[in-house]
Amino acid sequence: MRVEISTLFHLQGSAGEAVRAAHIGGGVYIEQLDSNWLERVRIQCPKVTAREQLEIQNPYTHRFYYEPKSPSQDPFDVTSKEQQPILRAVVLSRLVKPTSIAYSNVWIKSAHNKSEVKHFSEPFVGASSVAYGLPEHEWNTINENDASEMARLWDSLSFFLDDANEPNYRRIVRALKWFEFAHAIYFAELRFPIIHAALESLICTTHSHNKAQVTQRLPTLVPFISSAQASDIYALCCDFKHAATAMLQHSVDASSITPADQKRIECVGLLHKAVRTLLLRSLRERAFADILADVDLLTTKYPASWKGKLITPKK
Repeated sequence: MRVEISTLFHLQGSAGEAVRAAHIGGGVYIEQLDSNWLERVRIQCPKVTAREQLEIQNPYTHRFYYEPKSPSQDPFDVTSKEQQPILRAVVLSRLVKPTSIAYSNVWIKSAHNKSEVKHFSEPFVGASSVAYGLPEHEWNTINENDASEMARLWDSLSFFLDDANEPNYRRIVRALKWFEFAHAIYFAELRFPIIHAALESLICTTHSHNKAQVTQRLPTLVPFISSAQASDIYALCCDFKHAATAMLQHSVDASSITPADQKRIECVGLLHKAVRTLLLRSLRERAFADILADVDLLTTKYPASWKGKLITPKK
């Protein structure tokens, strides 16, 4: 009996033709949903219809899917192990073009037995059942080029996550996790410090003098970030963490943003773009990943100082 594991989501086509079908990697595919297939799922799994109605973006238009070699015996249980290949595709979608595909979306297990297909699903709503992108990415599309880029990055992501390699690239893997999980949080005051933690995992070699490391290394690693912007990013993180401030300080509402609050909004977008840029480069260039992963190499290649002294990793 052949078994498929799928997760369903919505892609819009207004900002470009959404991908119809493509192989992402490791036997994981993305495809536009066949209306007959989706209708059979809705009939056999009424909770899927209810979950679809709760989605911020609906109806379901696409799915990631693959065939596990040794599927679990429980038809209703898509195990954590079975989810992993598809979750890698979700992570890559968020890096290649920030999407609102949830990390823990509706899961379908489809059992193919001769000419009959039985679909099983027990959807739930949890902390990672939604994902929030930046406003400029709310159209939420993966086109053919995006799918091809995801496929090119698949082996690199799998290399970092492999048990034999993860200890050497733990800084990058930890940053990937921080970055991914932050997208389940709507409010910038809470999301921003988590993405900042991802940045620190990537570019800080010690817990001491983080301000100096962030403000000095970030502009040299990410060309579109100036020294002033790096300082603003660090200051905003401290403002959220230590002063417990709100996102908007001087604006009455989102329809009338003051220049000072606009600067804070821009910092949120810049940090997101900077971390995404660093993660993408680490996946595309193994030599760059090796520098980020090795604190001694990072210190040598991208030095940072405090009071005239080089900041070195703790031994």
